[in-house]
Amino acid sequence: HGLRAADGPENSYRNNKDYGEYSGPSGNQGSWQGDVARGIFFLTIRYNGLDVVNGNPSNTTVGQLGDLATLLEWHRNDPPDDFEMNRNNVIYDWQKNRNPFIDQPDLVEYIWGNNVGDVWMNTLGTEQIERSKIRVFPNPASNYIDIKGIEQESNLQIFNVLGNSILNSKIKENNRVYLRDLSSGMYLLKISHNNKVFSQRLMVD
Repeated sequence: HGLRAADGPENSYRNNKDYGEYSGPSGNQGSWQGDVARGIFFLTIRYNGLDVVNGNPSNTTVGQLGDLATLLEWHRNDPPDDFEMNRNNVIYDWQKNRNPFIDQPDLVEYIWGNNVGDVWMNTLGTEQIERSKIRVFPNPASNYIDIKGIEQESNLQIFNVLGNSILNSKIKENNRVYLRDLSSGMYLLKISHNNKVFSQRLMVD
């Protein structure tokens, strides 16, 4: 959740500057800024001794990163988009953990923002479709997959390893899904219905 691809010279230019001191390369639209803010917020709650603070702490101050006000602004102005949510799904498939600030953006306000001190009432969980009812085969697949055990119309999505949605369609009951446009490799298959989710890796030969 804390690793992102970076341009080498630009990364060197940023050096140890806090966000706010550094606001990205010139000419960009800031579409990455909310992603970075939510990644930093995740690391702050994941690791003891790491805090995001207002201002620009000294580089000799261990465990402090700034600027909180800037990161909150980035988070609010650049909410999670489809790419970031898909990336969260792919990371979950590999690591079995999620960035809650992508799933529940308002949670940021209760920890660092306008709702500090208020009681958080929303659930953080995503109810899982009972796995025993759904079968996806063959896996590895080549030309198609068969899906059994769907009881109600559901949404089927297939993502590549970059988090991009490759396929998005409605399915119900027993289905055969053709994979003609998928190249060999690993994908994430996700079936959802009424906020319940079933997901698994899909290998294509």
